[in-house]
Amino acid sequence: MGVVPFCLQPRSYLQFVKPHKIPEVLVVPPDLQKETTNLTEVCPVMAFVLAGVWWNFEATHYYKADQGIVCHAVVPQYNLHGNYFIGSSRTTPYHTTPSSCANDSYPSAVFVSPEHRLLFILRGGDTGSTNTRRSYWYSIAGDSWLVYRSLMIRRSFVSCRRYGRRCDELGKRLTHQQAMVFVQESIRLTAHGATNYQRAALLYLIVEGIMTDLFLIIANDGWTSRVQYASMGYNLSGLMLLLFEMLESMSWLSERWRLRIKRIFFSYETALVGEFISALVFQTFLSSLNGSDLNRSKPTALAVSYYFWSLICHAIVVVSVVSIISSVRVPWAVLYVWFKYQSLAVLSEPCCIDTALGVRSRIMLLGGYRWEDGKLYYNPAALKALGMLKMEDDGVEYLVLHKLYWFRVPRDNLIGIGVMTGPRVEPCNERPCTGIVSFLDRRLGGASIQTKCHHSVATKHTVRVLAVSEKLDEIPEAPDELA
Repeated sequence: MGVVPFCLQPRSYLQFVKPHKIPEVLVVPPDLQKETTNLTEVCPVMAFVLAGVWWNFEATHYYKADQGIVCHAVVPQYNLHGNYFIGSSRTTPYHTTPSSCANDSYPSAVFVSPEHRLLFILRGGDTGSTNTRRSYWYSIAGDSWLVYRSLMIRRSFVSCRRYGRRCDELGKRLTHQQAMVFVQESIRLTAHGATNYQRAALLYLIVEGIMTDLFLIIANDGWTSRVQYASMGYNLSGLMLLLFEMLESMSWLSERWRLRIKRIFFSYETALVGEFISALVFQTFLSSLNGSDLNRSKPTALAVSYYFWSLICHAIVVVSVVSIISSVRVPWAVLYVWFKYQSLAVLSEPCCIDTALGVRSRIMLLGGYRWEDGKLYYNPAALKALGMLKMEDDGVEYLVLHKLYWFRVPRDNLIGIGVMTGPRVEPCNERPCTGIVSFLDRRLGGASIQTKCHHSVATKHTVRVLAVSEKLDEIPEAPDELA
């Protein structure tokens, strides 16, 4: 889980950063003057199809070379610039050439580059050269992203192996589904307790990956283009998770709305479903988008600059794909909850386990709930899948979680995040695990007194929150202050 999408990224990265040379026939000699006379007649190409997608390609000027015409054109929506060559002598027609054009076939070549990537910039006085060109900045950014992702996978592998050993030592067995849930939780991009500044840095790297996938759609065809669509969908899924994590940490949402959004959009049951659907329909969607009114957007691009207009059009593509992913996840989650619990209240009902976890949980496990008497509980199997344990210390039971650090995986990474009283858990400041650890053997849940979790650094001071109620399912009044 996560390894296959990661393998797609080095492939894209290597394709993008390897040194390239512009074909000599497309390089314009420095003594030639650019011309625009009868532009549409000399440079008749209005669009081309690559990777099964229709791309608008509008000529801006041309050069008359000895071998033929070198036309400079641009895809205005995405700031893609390039040259295409039309030879002056006829050649053997390609096997797909219509019979009406069999006697009017000329040699041609096309070179397209993303201007905003600092790779092969063909603008202004730069008419190209046969020298090798490369992007040093993207090499650095791409290297950083790939190294970081590999470290995250290593962290997940070590965490999973240690958790598996703990299960063996305690005589517990993990099912395949439980193991997959734990893997998804441990493979998250951020550490527990990350700041929004750190998340913003990761956000930039994810955006770089998405922009690369968008451009490399042109560079692939057949099944490889489908792979590229899947890679982009996975990156967009990570983008959505990271943005919501930043929103969660700001505490702008009430607990009900936070849980409602997270259960609908970010659950184990809907993971990768939207990405798979978007990969299937993306080719058709992008062709339709390029063939819409955007194909006449060159005047707008000239007015506001190609770069600014490309940012808007890239944003349209990203928002559209995110909308496709969301439009699949939402009904899937709603239908799953309805058929399993016969109640949609599960999507918004508070649960003390979710409150104690807070931002620490990456995705929700909709199938792990138990709906009883209008209250929401986690069953023991779901708690085990999420890697939760219990610790007994001085007669008090604590809910324990595996804390994820940025790169290292210390052996003493268990922390207490809540105090257990009967079936209910009240969040507390993080505390080190110093007592006897075992698996949970009862359901936990119900509403919490508190509306937010604690993320303070673990100290030797134990924070205890004890409910004082004769009936464990009753919620006592919240204390004025929790130590």
